[in-house]
Amino acid sequence: MFIFGTAVLLTGLYMYKGHSLGIVTYRAAFRNLKKADWINIGKYTMLSSILIFLLAIIGLIFNFE
Repeated sequence: MFIFGTAVLLTGLYMYKGHSLGIVTYRAAFRNLKKADWINIGKYTMLSSILIFLLAIIGLIFNFE
């Protein structure tokens, strides 16, 4: 979970810097986004990675297998 959370965090940071992510630009909704839109998407992606980290920590505390 920590590795997945780190990957989501790094992807969000990449989008937060204003870069367009090629894997999602094939959808029509993401084709003509401005730099400010990518910054907002990156911000929310980084916030969602915090949820993944919290789930990983809770899983370690309660030792879910």
